[in-house]
Amino acid sequence: MTVSTRRVWRAAPATLTIVWIFTIVAAVSIPVLAYLIYSLEGDVWVPAVLGLLTLLTVLYSWRYGLHPHVRATDSEVVIRNPFRTHRFSWEDITLVAPGENGLMIGSEEAQAEAWCIQKSNYATKRGRRTRSDRIVNELLDMLDAHDPPLEDAETGLRIRRARPDESRLLTRMERAASEAELSHIFPPEQYPYPNAAVLKRWRRLLRDRLTRVHIMELFDAPVGFVAFDADTLLHLGVVPHQTRRGYGSALAEYAATEMFARGVQAAHLWVLVDNTTARSFYASLRWQETDERRDCEFPPHPPMLQLVRRNPSAPRRSRIA
Repeated sequence: MTVSTRRVWRAAPATLTIVWIFTIVAAVSIPVLAYLIYSLEGDVWVPAVLGLLTLLTVLYSWRYGLHPHVRATDSEVVIRNPFRTHRFSWEDITLVAPGENGLMIGSEEAQAEAWCIQKSNYATKRGRRTRSDRIVNELLDMLDAHDPPLEDAETGLRIRRARPDESRLLTRMERAASEAELSHIFPPEQYPYPNAAVLKRWRRLLRDRLTRVHIMELFDAPVGFVAFDADTLLHLGVVPHQTRRGYGSALAEYAATEMFARGVQAAHLWVLVDNTTARSFYASLRWQETDERRDCEFPPHPPMLQLVRRNPSAPRRSRIA
């Protein structure tokens, strides 16, 4: 499929204006000063040094202000920083997100930051949308054009990539699912939902190039979510009023299929020991319980057990026994 995605983004217009003004002023004023010194004193060395300074100033302005950019072509995204160029094929991109040190683009093999497109920590902490967010969404729209979300026009269901600014949505969805299903394990009057910690975790996962976070929508309304890395299903949930409609199964199967497509021998996940509903759910999807145990990170730190599902395409002798 041919998708036209040719765009170029440089530093913010205000920044470019300042750089141009600085460059022009330096390129004009320093040579004039050099000429005046030469005319009055006949000294060659000082004007020569000033001429060299002019050249270095112009080169510096160009290299750090005018040269850096992000370019999207039909086949790749190119990041040009002052002294290094990074290239990412659309097929390999797993991360596009704003960052304080530059817009982040990553694949499973590498990650780079575009210095010319930055978002401050101040804006991030206060949830302010900036130019960086707009460019990120433009790039993600292009990525979706190259690798479209999984959708069914008849049912209105769609599984799409989560956007970097959807940490609050994911937190709300996870909280609703948790409070509906896990109140017997985490009594809310004793253990209030750890909203801040969960929000922080989603922000981290949405900026992790090795983790994939997806949202299921029903006619554009979010109904569930799933997060997984190369071989582990990390989080899965469906909002309370949409449970028992097959959405959780679809999300779990989607994650397993994606993990198995990478060639892993087996996929893993952790579930609360006392969450019998989830244990039955995963058992119905061919996940098998193991003897591995660990404590949950949140109070009262209930025990968890590991489940495994073998890749049916993996060579039999390499499968986990």
